[in-house]
Parts: sequence; structure tokens; C-alpha cells
Amino acid sequence: MSNNKIKYILISLVLVSLFLLLFFSFRRKKETTNDITPTPTPRMTEIELENRPYISLIPRTDGHELKLKIEKIPENIGEIEYELIYSATDNDLEIEKGLGDTIQVDSDSLERDLLLGTASCTNSCKYKYDEGITGGTLSILFITKNSQVATYQTAFLLTDTTAIKQNSGLSLEPENFNITATANTNEYFILLKNYNENFSVFSSDSGKGKISKIEPENYTKEDTSLITGDYVKN
Repeated sequence: MSNNKIKYILISLVLVSLFLLLFFSFRRKKETTNDITPTPTPRMTEIELENRPYISLIPRTDGHELKLKIEKIPENIGEIEYELIYSATDNDLEIEKGLGDTIQVDSDSLERDLLLGTASCTNSCKYKYDEGITGGTLSILFITKNSQVATYQTAFLLTDTTAIKQNSGLSLEPENFNITATANTNEYFILLKNYNENFSVFSSDSGKGKISKIEPENYTKEDTSLITGDYVKN
């Protein structure tokens, strides 16, 4: 057999090997790509203003726990996710803390107790409460039974009677909303913007006091002898 013929056979074998290598490599890559299922992007929706749930965030008498209440949940909501983010202080350092959960909806209302700290429970529970909390952010996802998502988010203020006296009231700075007021009893208060676009104040006790001014002025309140309640946009 001549040298040229041998060279031709060798070149042919090399080309066939390269072709087979590229073919199987491409096929393997294609099969791998087809196995990857892309994560679907959630479809966003809006809940009509008159159908939106009412959100309450009520401080405990010591201010170390908040009760989240969601009422008037529409029938088409199948799942709710919530997240509470806040800043606490530890040895003069500011630390961001958070807690959250996913809840299956089986009625038109639900409640969750949100501990601002940690609990270690064996025979009995020992608590380490976070300190220096003055507010944070509450976020809620309302997920419909056909996987659409409506979002609600608000900043919230956590304060007490002493701070209300020092500051001459309550303010939710991200919303430029201010209440000039005095409080009659020693208790904790939370101010937030509700899902219905009004502002709401919740307290650990009666919430009695005296409101002298609300800003912006297009918000009003029926009973100005109570700091707690809804401040309604006209």
C-alpha cells in the first residue's frame, strides 16, 4: 500500500472521529438543555381597592411581640406570604432582623404572633428580645388560586407614649404622614399605611389621647380623642 493511500486513510479516520465527537457533544448538550425547566415568572395582579384585605399590626403590652391580623381576605386567595423586616441594636450596632412565613388560606381572616427576638423552648421558654426597634417594613404577597400575585408593602413605626411626648406625636417619614398628638396612658403604638391606602394606628391598650393636627390635611379622623383607628383620605 502506498504512503499516500495510508495518509489518506489516516486523514479520513481523523475527520470521521472529529465528526462523531462533535455530533455526540452537540446531542448531549441539546438533551441537557431540554431537561432544564425554566422557572415561570409570577403573573402580577391587583386587588380592587374595595376588595382589599384589612391589615392590623398590634403591639403586645411590652412591645416585644406584634400580632399580625389580615381580615376580609377575598375568596380567590389561596396562599399568603408575609415578611417583617426591622432594625434592632446590639452593643450600639444596628442589625437588620426579619421573620416571615407562608400560610395556606382556608378562611377570610388569619392571625400570626410575630416575636421580635428569639425563643429557646425545652421544658419552658426563654426569650431574648431585640432592643432599639423603632420600625421597619411589612410586606405581604396575596397569591390567588390560579397563581397570580398581588403585593402590599408598607413602612411601619413602632413607638411608645414617652416617644410620642418627646416627638409631639407620630410620624411615618417614608409617607410624609404626621400626627400631632398626646397620649394619655403608657402603651405602645404602631403606625402604618393600610392596604386600602388609609393610615392606621394600633396600640397595646386603649389608645386614648388627643389629636390636634393631621398632615397632610386631606386625611381626617372621626374620633380625635383616640390615637388608634383609621385616618381616612378625603
